[in-house]
Amino acid sequence: MKLIPLLPSPLSTLLERITLLATNQGTALWLVGGVIRDLLLGVPLGRDLDLVVEGDVAALSAALVAELGANLRAAHPEFGTASVAFVCDGAEVVFDLARARREVYPQPAVLPVVEPATLEEDLGRRDFSVNAMALELRIVDGHLRAGRWHDPFAGQADLSQRCLRLLHQQSLRDDPTRLLRGVRLAARLNLHPDPATQIQIRHAISQGYLSLLTPERILGELCLALEEPQPLRMLAHADAWELTPQIVPGLHATPHLAARLARYAAHPPRRVPVGQVVAGLFVYDLAAADLHALSQRYPLPSPFARLFSEIPRLRDLGPQLQTDLRPSQIDLFLRPYSDVAIHVLHYAETGIAAQRAIHYLEQMRPLRLPLDGRDIQRLGVAPGPAIGKILAGLRTAYLDGVIQTREQAEAWVINNR
Repeated sequence: MKLIPLLPSPLSTLLERITLLATNQGTALWLVGGVIRDLLLGVPLGRDLDLVVEGDVAALSAALVAELGANLRAAHPEFGTASVAFVCDGAEVVFDLARARREVYPQPAVLPVVEPATLEEDLGRRDFSVNAMALELRIVDGHLRAGRWHDPFAGQADLSQRCLRLLHQQSLRDDPTRLLRGVRLAARLNLHPDPATQIQIRHAISQGYLSLLTPERILGELCLALEEPQPLRMLAHADAWELTPQIVPGLHATPHLAARLARYAAHPPRRVPVGQVVAGLFVYDLAAADLHALSQRYPLPSPFARLFSEIPRLRDLGPQLQTDLRPSQIDLFLRPYSDVAIHVLHYAETGIAAQRAIHYLEQMRPLRLPLDGRDIQRLGVAPGPAIGKILAGLRTAYLDGVIQTREQAEAWVINNR
């Protein structure tokens, strides 16, 4: 299997160093999971790679830290797992190290009991056949080479047919998050569930397996969905699988959402978290009651909770921003909102409302007045609330073009103190 030459050069060099260190310890390494799938498809690799370790995970992770400068992110000796991070080609890459293991689910949707197992059993515990392939890493004449290839569930054949196939009948019952991972994979890689998997998906939806998950686990998957390169396609697949009513009632892939996301993709923001902006665009059309229910159901990080609470008022602002307004009125309307919220408004609306939103962010919000509080005191205004009122009035006059210079500002303060 000629996958090693397909690795980006910096990552190949890093894997070579890791494999050499493991080999010197007498430990075999297998590259498994999504990285194999993505190499076979020729798509960009993620920044999280899975390695199955035939040896002592704790000893290997300690050596990676001590000898290669890795950052130990997590270690669970009782489960035989560890995560280490490296800086590779200017970005962080995380390696999840684990002994081969089987998983036993004592009841649906809970974390499994882990037991040591063979490599084939380890691959068999995974979600889909396309994620159940493994390539042994070897050092030959000092260089990284491919060793044994292991594909016991025909994942490569499924990939060639763009087939998404669950590995066993109870897969979605054991771990309903596989529904959410599956819809992301299907959308991102243009995969189609095989007939047996379609039956399992319909059964899982009808039985409400997603309701067995904690809100935290669902939220984690939703956050990953926001990072997808084509989030609208992912949402369309979720609609087709009838997932969205169970996760975010009222949310659907619509032409309006498609247009907003297209405007966002054409000119993405530079200084705000893009995941928050995408989330705001997704929920922009949700009714206030659905937005409130969403915030109550999931433990949203505070920036998301604030944004979702602002959405109904943002929608009301859209038509107002289309009317004849002075600059100071636009400033008054938009000043209470976060930069993220105003970016959402910019992409969600069209015409002059969208133009005014971005103009406010780029020109009006960062505006510095020619005078500050100390200057105003020197002009005879006593410290206290009057300073704030003078500054607010000065900003209004400056935005509306009543004053343009420092001298005009000083005269305005003297006349209005």
